[in-house]
Amino acid sequence: MSQLSRGEILGRLASRESLRGVNLIRADLSDIALPGADLAGSNLRMADLSRGDLRDVRLTGSHLSGATLSQANLVGANLVEASMIGVTLKGADLSRADMSGADLTGANLDEAKLAGAYLVGAYLNEASFGGADLSGAYIRMAQLTGSNLSTAQLDGADLSQANLSGVRLDGAMLVGANLTGANLVGSYMAGCDLRGANLSGADLTGCNLTGAKLSGIRFEGVTLHDAWAEWVDLSEDGSGSTRASLEEAFAEIMGKPMAQILLEGHVADEVWAELISHLSEFQMAHPGYSDVRLRGIQQGFSASVLYLEADNEISIAAYLAEMADIIGKGSLELFEKLGAKVPVNGAGGYQEAGMPVATLQDGSAAICIADAVVSTQAAPATIDREGGSSLHPGRMERSRPASARLETLQRTYFWQCEKAFAILTGDRRVWFEATSNDQLTLRPPHGIITGIDLIRGHFIPSTGSPQPAYPVPQVTREE
Repeated sequence: MSQLSRGEILGRLASRESLRGVNLIRADLSDIALPGADLAGSNLRMADLSRGDLRDVRLTGSHLSGATLSQANLVGANLVEASMIGVTLKGADLSRADMSGADLTGANLDEAKLAGAYLVGAYLNEASFGGADLSGAYIRMAQLTGSNLSTAQLDGADLSQANLSGVRLDGAMLVGANLTGANLVGSYMAGCDLRGANLSGADLTGCNLTGAKLSGIRFEGVTLHDAWAEWVDLSEDGSGSTRASLEEAFAEIMGKPMAQILLEGHVADEVWAELISHLSEFQMAHPGYSDVRLRGIQQGFSASVLYLEADNEISIAAYLAEMADIIGKGSLELFEKLGAKVPVNGAGGYQEAGMPVATLQDGSAAICIADAVVSTQAAPATIDREGGSSLHPGRMERSRPASARLETLQRTYFWQCEKAFAILTGDRRVWFEATSNDQLTLRPPHGIITGIDLIRGHFIPSTGSPQPAYPVPQVTREE
């Protein structure tokens, strides 16, 4: 079909002739008025429709790749399954427009108005929505990988099951948005406003949530592996008056039980190597507790943290009990707390898992770990430092093996440094805690400036100068 001129298009429109399937490649249709026109299936590639009046126009299945529609009025337009790759819609008004199933890969929609628009199942990969208004938009199951939604308005938008991996959402407004089941892996969400949003089942793996406003969110089943934030805002008004850690914001769903072993000062590489080797040997020797695994290491100058994860708290407790043989300072406190924590008749579970179980003189069960025996009674256990062959109620006995590992660790600062241990349940409640110094506390509340902040991984000396428990850094946006 030959290409129509601007006059012919207007003439057909005036005579109510069909404009379906017309060929308008590279046509200059800027400022044209075609309200309500039926251009379904038309070829408008590379055409210029800037500032055009295209209200309620029908462009179903049309080809608009590379076209320019900046500042165009497309309110209520039908663009279902249109091909719009690389289209320019900067500042266009697409309120209530239907672009379901359309391909807008690489499109420029900066500052566009898309309030109440339908983008269900649309392809929006690498598209830019900087400063766009998508309030109340329907973006279910859409593909937005690598898109830019920085400072966009998405209040009340439906983004359920959408793929938002690698998306920029810094400064975006998502108040009351529906993100159920959304894929947000690796997205940059610093400073975004998620107050009242539904994040149930969403995957936030690797997300940066620094400064995000999270008051009133729903997050049942959310995934937060490797997600991080220097701080988040839990204030109802989003003013930043209530700042907390990411762990506190998602305190109920942070995952599997975890142990956090806090070590004062900088830990040498040789120490980490020995600790990791010890864990590997434990997993092989006790297959019933092979669910204990290394989650991560945080190295610092004032403090370092070893993170362990397992399917059950008792598995981590079993490993910490064996680890007490190689930690130096803090072993006594750890053994005493573990001896009190293991429930009465709890040794059976250890025995089934392959952990040796002994019988004390009073007939009670005890867990044999390395060269020590931990009583399963509720009374705190103690260590008999004199040695001997007999076991007594509520008492543990251990020898001092001259292993290469012990010799290596005893030569390091690690052997004498202050230590703190905690096992947190899957919902991040404290299941077990012990410290090498009674003056240390594991998790001080906000405003307390002494003790150990285990969640953040900092030793805070009691003689330190007053400072907030959670320092408030400035949010820096990635370019």
